[in-house]
Amino acid sequence: MGKVRLDLMAFGWALSGALVVLLIICWIAAAALPGWQLAHNWLTLFSAAEVGSMQNLIDGIVFSIAFGWITAAVMVPIYNRLIRR
Repeated sequence: MGKVRLDLMAFGWALSGALVVLLIICWIAAAALPGWQLAHNWLTLFSAAEVGSMQNLIDGIVFSIAFGWITAAVMVPIYNRLIRR
């Protein structure tokens, strides 16, 4: 099987998209079931705003995209360099 290199653009969008989807699922769970501690830690990871608030959702989406791209920018070159060996 050949070595498959990661594409930075595809990986960046995929990781950012996955983080946004997970954040939205957690935000909906926290908004629908405020008494449960289902997703509060995930939501506070990206925002200091009150869990379940609109500001928390907006901050979370923006920072999920930003951290997805930062992670991709670090991970893709390292991965691609390691598979060349």
